[in-house]
Amino acid sequence: MEYYAVKAVAAFVEPPGVFVVLLAVAALLIRRRPGLARALCVLCIAGLLVLSSSIVASTLLDSLSHYPPATPAALRQAQAIVILGGGAQRNLLDYGGGTVKSFALERLRYGALLARQTGLPVLVTDGGPKDDVPGAAYMVQALADWGVQPRWVESRARTTYDNARYSRDLLAPDGITRVALVTHGWHLPRAVAVFEHAGLDVIPAPTLVPAPWKTGSDLPGWLPDGLAFARSMLAVHEYVGGAWYRLRYGSGV
Repeated sequence: MEYYAVKAVAAFVEPPGVFVVLLAVAALLIRRRPGLARALCVLCIAGLLVLSSSIVASTLLDSLSHYPPATPAALRQAQAIVILGGGAQRNLLDYGGGTVKSFALERLRYGALLARQTGLPVLVTDGGPKDDVPGAAYMVQALADWGVQPRWVESRARTTYDNARYSRDLLAPDGITRVALVTHGWHLPRAVAVFEHAGLDVIPAPTLVPAPWKTGSDLPGWLPDGLAFARSMLAVHEYVGGAWYRLRYGSGV
């Protein structure tokens, strides 16, 4: 129940939901407080324009990507590789059921590369809707394309916090406490925090690490773009999610 409550609140705290709320408030105030109503409308338009800029989106995501690629020396300290899921696409005719989403595919591709290079055992973690195929099952299928068979399959997690605690429980019988954690760089700050909070030692292993990027003054980069808005939302979600985890589970997260 808490999972759905948090999702519902987040839908209206993060854009674009927060803009809908502000516009609804503006509509209620248009007669009594027209000045405030207009200000709220301008704020929503400005927010949409700013977050739809590819330059702003890249800046926001880069601000979260603190970790460089994992080095061979660092990976030699790991006992296992944990690959975080990124959701699944279901009811697909061409796949005869479903497959992983693009984020999960990017993480799996890099995780498979590390597994082949290091020989470390792999854990995949991703849940899904009740009574449906979990994302982890599709992750197993995708890894088979690169000749990698995970040793552990965690299929209950619905949040990053679940990923951490359920992975810890699966690894504990084998005495594994130090893992290379594979996910996107912008997701790692929150993921590393919750995995360490769960009691695991983490070696960050980000995928698709961007090279140093300069904003410059390229006009197209400031123009509204739907994909840029989606990328900005990833960053906003990570910031809001990190704040919620610190509030919910303590300052160590």
